[in-house]
Order: sequence, then C-alpha cells, then structure tokens
Amino acid sequence: MNTTAVRVRRAIAAVRTGRPVVLIDDGEPDGEGYVVFAAAAATPELLAFTVRHTAGYVRVALPPGECARLNLPPQCHGDPVGSHAAAHRVAVDTGDTGTGISATDRARTIAALASADARPEHFRRPGHVIPEQAEADGVLAAAGPAEAALDLARLAGRRHAAGLCEIVSRDRPVAIARGAESVQFAREHGLAAVSVRELAEYRRRTERQVIRLAETILPTRSGSHRVIGFREARGGGEHLVVVIGTVGPGQPAPLHVHVECLTGDVFGSGACRCGGELRHAMSAMTAAGSGVIVYLRPSGRMHACGLAAPGAESDPGRQTDTLAWILRDLGVYSVRLDDDAPGFGLVMFGALRGKPVAA
Repeated sequence: MNTTAVRVRRAIAAVRTGRPVVLIDDGEPDGEGYVVFAAAAATPELLAFTVRHTAGYVRVALPPGECARLNLPPQCHGDPVGSHAAAHRVAVDTGDTGTGISATDRARTIAALASADARPEHFRRPGHVIPEQAEADGVLAAAGPAEAALDLARLAGRRHAAGLCEIVSRDRPVAIARGAESVQFAREHGLAAVSVRELAEYRRRTERQVIRLAETILPTRSGSHRVIGFREARGGGEHLVVVIGTVGPGQPAPLHVHVECLTGDVFGSGACRCGGELRHAMSAMTAAGSGVIVYLRPSGRMHACGLAAPGAESDPGRQTDTLAWILRDLGVYSVRLDDDAPGFGLVMFGALRGKPVAA
C-alpha cells in the first residue's frame, strides 16, 4: 500500500471514531490547513478545541440536496454560482440553544445539521454556524476543502456533513497556518493529516471510474473483432476498446492507446500520423492474432490535429487513470505498449499495479 493510501485511510479511521483531522488544501503552494471532523460527531469539547486553534468561522459542508431539504439559502443571491461566497448559506442555530455562540450551542447546531431528522423549522436564522454547500461528488467534482471534508465523512460511514475551519498560525497569529505548519500542528496534537490532492488520488484509485456500456462483434477492414464501449463514471467521456484474439491473465497483452483525432481518424488528414498509426495497429495486431486497442474520446473540446487543439480533458494523467480502469475491467493486468503510446509507459505500469478495486 502506498503512503498516500495510508495517510487517507488513517484520516478516514479518525473521522469514523469522531476525532478531528487536519486537512491541507494543496491546490495552491503552501495551502491553508483546516480542522475537519464529522458533523454528526460534534461535541462541546471538539468545538472548544476547534475554536481555540482556528479562525472560529466554523462551517458545515453539506451536499446540495441537504441544503435544499433544510431550506438553507445563499447568504447573498448576487454572488456568481460556484464562488466561495455563493457556497456559504445563511448562518443558523438550532431552536433549543441559548445565544448560539458557545461551544456547547454550536456543537448542538452542527450535530443537528447532520441529522436525518432535522427539518427547516428546527433552525433559527441568522445564527452562528455557517452551512457551506459542497459538490455532492466531492473532490472528484471540485477539489476544494469543503468537498474534501464531505468526502472524509462519507468514506468514514458518517452522515454526509462535515465541520471545517481554518487553523490559525501559531508563529503568525494574524495569519492562517499553511503548508508545513499545518503538518506540525497535526503532529503536536496527535491528529491524522491528509491533503485534498491525496484524497482525490485515493478516490480515483479505489472507486471505479468507467462503466461498461455495450459489446458486439464488429466487422472491420482487418477482420471481425470484439468491440466494447465504456463511459466514464464522471465527466461523460465515452471510449471504445477493440479486442483482437484472446487476451487476459498470463502473457502481456499488446496494447495500442489511441486518442481520438477527428481529422486524422475520419478524414485521413496528412497533417498528423494519427489515422495511419491506428490503421497500422489494427493490421499488425490482426496479423499477430492478439492485442487490445483502446480508443480514448475525452469529453470537452474536440481533438482534431491541424484544426483544434486537445481540450483540458485530454490530460495524460486523467487518460492514464481511465485507461487503467478499462484494462482492469477487461481482466488485463500486464501489457506490452507499442511505440506509438507516448506518455503512458511507466505511468501506465504504476497505475495497473497500484489500483485496487475496493477501498
């Protein structure tokens, strides 16, 4: 098990038992550190610890469905959709609290926001706890701290609600802790530490990223072959696999990875080698009697050499991730890449060897 998986699983285990963890938002250099905990596990002691070491602006990350169910409107309707301000909802207190500001009162409100029995009428507005709407699919939809906090609660088997607040720097009390200082805070208090990026990597490695759609025998110029269609679980990209002969465990399967090129593949453009490489791979594998051709069609902008550049979805790292899950679905764990698969070599090897099917 790699070190990223170890750190993520330690954080999940801590959240499962009601302990806080340190989350580092590494989407930018020296990202800010957060205290994160399952909202359902909120206690006065946990809130006192959080308030003592953080900026005190405690939020509760909730999926959109819960924000709608509890009638939690944005603080300001004029903020752009997707902005941090738009994600923050009108602050609330539970109806059975005092002033709402004490650790005891805020713990009660946070736990209430996580309750399946909570109703809109159970909360006073405005209050002292800020609900924050996060993407329901967590860090795989938006790599933010609220989404990461929500993921940790979900992976820990808790209700989909998580408290979070920025850690204050000990060396610079007027600033928020960043980078190494957040890690040091975790060590001093015996807390698990994990980053947003590590959590996203873990989810991509442990949660199936492609869905098999259809399968048929397709007659082609080089012969009749088994063809399988896949769709990404997220993002909408659809991909095609041509299986020539018999492949599976045992000998490494010859593999050709082809990224869709409309001009080269369909119109035979001479501005690139794409179409020629695909036809050569089909012919060579048919002659050899074995092979796998993975035809990747990334969602986003059209990819057409000489006409349009690849879109953001054609990132090699994401393509490798998708490719590894497709091969696992086919039962192919050992491959022999051809010379026309730049960027996939050692990365592909690591993805196949290090990607468990279940958490």
